[in-house]
This record gives sequence, structure tokens and C-alpha cells, in this order.
Amino acid sequence: MKDKQAINCDLLIIGAGFAGMVAAARASSLGLKTVQVGNSSNLFLVSGLFDLLGVYPMASGHILHDPRTGFETLTADCPHHPYSKTGYKKVLESFDFLKNFLASAGLDYQSKNNENYFVLTAAGTFKPSFMVPKTFLKGCSIKQGPPKRVLFVDFKGLREFSAKQIANVIQDTCSIASTLTIEIPDVSSTLHPTRLANLFEDIQFLNFLSKKIMPFSKETDLVGLPAVCGLNKSLETIEKLEAMTGLDCFEIPGMPPSLPGLRLKNAFEKQLSQNNVIFLNNSKIQSHEFKNHHFILTAATENLMAEITTRGVILASGRFPGGGLHAKRERITETVFNLPVRQPEKRNQWYHLNFFNTGI
Repeated sequence: MKDKQAINCDLLIIGAGFAGMVAAARASSLGLKTVQVGNSSNLFLVSGLFDLLGVYPMASGHILHDPRTGFETLTADCPHHPYSKTGYKKVLESFDFLKNFLASAGLDYQSKNNENYFVLTAAGTFKPSFMVPKTFLKGCSIKQGPPKRVLFVDFKGLREFSAKQIANVIQDTCSIASTLTIEIPDVSSTLHPTRLANLFEDIQFLNFLSKKIMPFSKETDLVGLPAVCGLNKSLETIEKLEAMTGLDCFEIPGMPPSLPGLRLKNAFEKQLSQNNVIFLNNSKIQSHEFKNHHFILTAATENLMAEITTRGVILASGRFPGGGLHAKRERITETVFNLPVRQPEKRNQWYHLNFFNTGI
């Protein structure tokens, strides 16, 4: 039998992805009694980068150093876009709020005079991004500064990250692009990112790693590593490695599963708990009604049935991966309130064969 609980609140947030977490952070900071339902595990898939506007117009592929220029064009072209309704100043204020919120949870991000950084990715390309983890920062100087001598490090058994691939793609950007593959003793053929992140928080492993890097020190300015340099204290870990080697180090974001995404998840959950947000993890909304100017919803988990009475609801349930949308044979439905979903008339128009298609 499930435990039953009655909860009264000012705001219910349905969804625990990035949008839901930021909504909960903002609501709780305003003193609203906040309840959040959902599953935050999808944050393990996000890169950890916070973008404002990196390319606009999309068809032109024009990369923006200053998002404001594209922002002004976008608001003129699309007056109903959320950016147009919010305004540039408010968007910047929201980024500042988010940076400060995460810092209070021990996760450090950086923005740069309202300009985009160019973050090196595991594909060897540079991605424009507005606010980035401090552990990524020094890698941004590769594209925007004078040519650097860069050592790219990977680990045998860590999939989806190749130091040689990165070095081959950006060798013309660096004065020297060298590589180092490290084999960790007693590790099987597959090395999971979380296991490697735990190793980075062991001082003995950092000593082992620094000894492998030191022979390259005379011809190296920067050391690029996969974004697995610790889970709880990644910036501190990077700084320790820099002290041991005498070299600047930085992380390179790659394919999921994403340690920067997991760091975000942990930081949000830690700080929201301290802000007294009630989080019903892995819960789903089973019923709802509107009565006496309040929403009354039932949220259920395997062990709990909660009746939530709230003055307002923010729907941040996402699309298909988070269960916010469901595709039936004849139409796409929104799964909580059955809200209308705009969609093409024919099913074969619901998708594109090209994964990177820019059409909507």
C-alpha cells in the first residue's frame, strides 16, 4: 500500500530537467513554497554549456562573437520568440542569477563581457557558448588567442573521446598538437566516465597522471583532458593537477554520458534542498483538476501518493525523452494536461532523415 500525503504550495513545477530545475531555483529564491515532480536523470545527457545565441541567421551559418547583434536581428525577425518577449537585459540578468545560484552549490561558471566563448569539443570543433564551466575556460584561448602548444590526453578504454582525432582536426589552429594515451593499471577494456571521475578525486591517481604528463612539459602550454576530472570538486582537481605539472589544464566536453551534466544535477539538487524545495523524485502526475482558484493534482511514485494543492503550475516536462510528449499513430499528445500540440498533418513529416536538419 502506498503512503498518502497532502501538500499545499504556491507553485508546482512538473519536470526536473534543466528548465524545471532553473524554474525551481528562481521560484524558491523569490520565497515561493515550491514543489517539483519528475526525474532529473536526463541531466546526465547535457553538455554543461549554457548558450544564448551562437549562430544567426541559422540558414547563413553566421557565427556570433557578440550574441547581442544576433539577438537584435532575431527579435526583429521573430517578434513572438521568447527572446523577443523577454528582452536582452532580462536574459542577461537570468544568466547572472543562474551563475550565482550554481556558485552557491559549489559549481563555478564564467561568462565574458556578454560575449561568446569558443569551447573546444571532443569532435575537434569549436562551439560558441555564452556561459561555461571554469574547468573549460583555458581551452577557449586556443581559438581566440595566439597559437598554443597543446597536449591532448585520453585514456585507454574511455569511449567516444580520441586525443588523436582532436589533434588532427585542429592541428592548424595550434603551433603544436601532441597526444598522450594513458593506460590505467587494473582497468578492463571499457572505462566508464564516472569511474574515471572518481579516480581523479584520488591524490594518488593525480600523482600517477602528472608523472605521465611531465615528459611533455617543455613543449606544452596547455593540457586538454576529457571532461571527467572529478565529480564533486572538478575545479579544485584541475587546479591540483596544474600545481603538480606546472601546466595550464582544461576539460573538453564530449558525448553522453556527461559528467558536467551530472555535476549540474548534483548542484541543483543540493541547493534546491537547502532552499526547502520539496522534490518528489521519479513521480508522475496521474490526475488533475482546477477548483476554487487552485490546481489539485495527484503525483505518484512506487511508494507514495501525494495530493498537491497549488496556486500555480509550471509545465517543464520536456518532449519525448522526458515523457512530456507522446507520439500515437495519428497525433502527438501532451501527457499531463492534454494541451494542444502543433504538428504537421502527415506522420512522415514529423521527422527529418538528416539529424542536423535546421527545419522545425
